[in-house]
Amino acid sequence: MGTFTEKLKEVLASILPVTLFVTILHFAVTPLTGQQFGQFLLGAFLVLAGLSIFLVGVDLGATPIGRYSGQFLVTSNKLPLLLAGGLVLGFLISIAEPDLQILASQVQQLTGGSITKWQMVIIVSVGVGILVMVGFWRIIRRIRFRYIIWGSYGIILILAILNKPLFHDFAFDASGATTGAITTPFVLALAAGVAQITATRQEDARDQFGIVGLASAGAILAVLAQGAIQKSFKLGTPPDVGWQTPGSFFEPFQKATGLSLRDSLLCIIPLVIVFFVLQTLVLKLRRRETTRIYVGMFFCYLGLVLFTIGVMGGFMSTGHLLGTSLVLKNKPALTIIAGFFLGMVTVIAEPAVHVLTLSIEEETDGIIPRKIVLAFLSVGVAFSVALAVGRIYISGMELWHILLPGYTLIMIMSYFTPDLFLGIAFDAGGVASGPMTATFILAFTQGIAAGVSHADLLLDGFGVVALVAMAPLITLQILGLISMWKTKQANQQNDQDELPAMAATAPDANETPLELGASELKKEEDPNVKP
Repeated sequence: MGTFTEKLKEVLASILPVTLFVTILHFAVTPLTGQQFGQFLLGAFLVLAGLSIFLVGVDLGATPIGRYSGQFLVTSNKLPLLLAGGLVLGFLISIAEPDLQILASQVQQLTGGSITKWQMVIIVSVGVGILVMVGFWRIIRRIRFRYIIWGSYGIILILAILNKPLFHDFAFDASGATTGAITTPFVLALAAGVAQITATRQEDARDQFGIVGLASAGAILAVLAQGAIQKSFKLGTPPDVGWQTPGSFFEPFQKATGLSLRDSLLCIIPLVIVFFVLQTLVLKLRRRETTRIYVGMFFCYLGLVLFTIGVMGGFMSTGHLLGTSLVLKNKPALTIIAGFFLGMVTVIAEPAVHVLTLSIEEETDGIIPRKIVLAFLSVGVAFSVALAVGRIYISGMELWHILLPGYTLIMIMSYFTPDLFLGIAFDAGGVASGPMTATFILAFTQGIAAGVSHADLLLDGFGVVALVAMAPLITLQILGLISMWKTKQANQQNDQDELPAMAATAPDANETPLELGASELKKEEDPNVKP
């Protein structure tokens, strides 16, 4: 019960800022109907309950599966098995990610089914599995993280040139959505286990960070590869259903229930099968531990069902309505400011962000305080959401017009950024875009795109997750460069302070070597003379 209460408080801190934001807009700027506001509150409650139960299940079931799987792969001492395990586990955990499920549902709806939900989920999960495998290989071979990132994003740049702009939006949005509440702790636990192999070589915390960032890059690579291969692929027209107010209060929740029950089961069952096989053939855990893991996976299923119903039933539709209503005010500055504060309040309380920042503080023994990381994250994400909103108002401005110079700057900075901060920055880029970004903020920008006359709902409605994921790569590398500069300044100051002390204790220039030796010998013989 204590664990659930703790998770409930954690998720409440995530939901409450958005709820207060909507309430303020409802009463002060863009009033909703009573039914719409009530549906939002019910949706927020289901998201709160569902995500809390889901995170309890992650602690009881998913994370232990990751830990035991990592131990088995490491103790096997077989590199092919370790790499294959990274591929399979990365694939399966990505399928179970709630954020990816929501984003894929959005893509299916807004493309009129031309890109199906499961098509996108499978493609993204394959990319995540491949890059998690590459991350394991990097740790074992002790290859610097920056070299892998340069290679990965070099391939991404080539694939992006071969793709239509719409796939840029889908790919970079998927990169943020795929590393959320379940993937982040699972992959971090795997990376920590694999990094133990190099512990005898005095390896520090650097290898434990960066693998979440690689998983995000895998999602981009997979979607862009699909777009480059399927050149004849044509998108349909988005269905004209969208976010209209339904006839009855509970109608959207009832519609979401059936799909949620089925899709959530398809998400969770592969991970359960993996554990069953490992338990039967290798682990042989005690019945009490086994039962606990199965109960945890049931909580994951139940929480995912409630979370999805809440999101699809009332949470996202309210974000869409608010975005559209703000556009109708014909005050772009007000809309951009709303996006700025919405980005700031959501990232501070994202569950996966707290998992990562606590891990950073623990692994660095408090050298990098979590409050500093959160401050840099919140500022970066606030500006990125405001930029995403502003982009919609500028006719002809596409996502790559921002991403190309942004990632060029990131790659240049990565040459100078310390390795530890570089891994942390790319991990933070993945976790900053969690459930609130993949649901409410994405729907918010889609509502704005639907209200702006010259905007394209597909091209302009997506992309905010991509910009949210990019912001920490810049802000946390800036933090790393500042930290490096301050360290150099402190070292220089220490060197200057030591010079007078060295001069005071230096031998007299007029003293002969013989006299110097005699004085040193006297110090050693006389107990009253301190050396």
